[in-house]
Amino acid sequence: MARSTGKAVPADADDAAVDRLFVNSVAKCFRVLETFNEAQRPLSLKELTALSGLEKSAAQRLTHTLCVLGYLRQHPRTRAYVLSSRLLEFSHSVLATDLVREAAESHLRALSEACKETVNLMELEGDEIVYVLRFPSTHPVSVDLHVGSRLPVFCSAAGRAILPWLPMAEAERLLAGPRKPMTEHTVTDLDALRGILAQVKRDGYVINNQEAFIGDISLAAPVFDRDGEVAAAINIAVPSPRWSIAKVKKELVPLLLQCARRITGDLSGKT
Repeated sequence: MARSTGKAVPADADDAAVDRLFVNSVAKCFRVLETFNEAQRPLSLKELTALSGLEKSAAQRLTHTLCVLGYLRQHPRTRAYVLSSRLLEFSHSVLATDLVREAAESHLRALSEACKETVNLMELEGDEIVYVLRFPSTHPVSVDLHVGSRLPVFCSAAGRAILPWLPMAEAERLLAGPRKPMTEHTVTDLDALRGILAQVKRDGYVINNQEAFIGDISLAAPVFDRDGEVAAAINIAVPSPRWSIAKVKKELVPLLLQCARRITGDLSGKT
């Protein structure tokens, strides 16, 4: 079964062309929605066509259909389109049925109150890590993300906390994908990444120093379900001007690991 990458498969993709079950019109519809999501602003039909790569006639039909269904709104004067609040119903349903999120929420809230820093629950989806629960720091932060934000699996702390516990072939497949550096500190060498993951498996946690964002130190640990399979990762993100790696290891790692054990206990039914 093909794994989702978090984006609609292009209609002209080689693998889509030979998949008789693949519905191109549905993929184009989601390409429209993803274009608005990435733009994060109203788009005219011309802008949508240019950004999405769709033909104008297809974009026109799809935006009309989505407006009729209530998933897009069109401004009566500018004629620009925006996503409608009806899409929030889907996000609410996704979060409401996420058992890992439900088990983790109270523990992450307690962790957030204990450390006063940004705390996240992150899950693997396709080739990316997705934020599914977030408690922001009480202090000013340099990185302002939100539930639904995505990061590459290879360089995010949460991704590195999850990868060592996947089947080896799956972890290698994810590492073999594009590894574009996000900062000057991002490790992209495949052998170096394998070494990092081996260390993560020994320690049970990982600390990233400004690999995804400049000025951000991020530590993460995995949580496991009742079958012993990795279900997600919990993460604490702190700014490097206020924290050193040594201080993170001394003060935050014990809190992180304790929280991960408690969530795992709830998921496995052992608490």
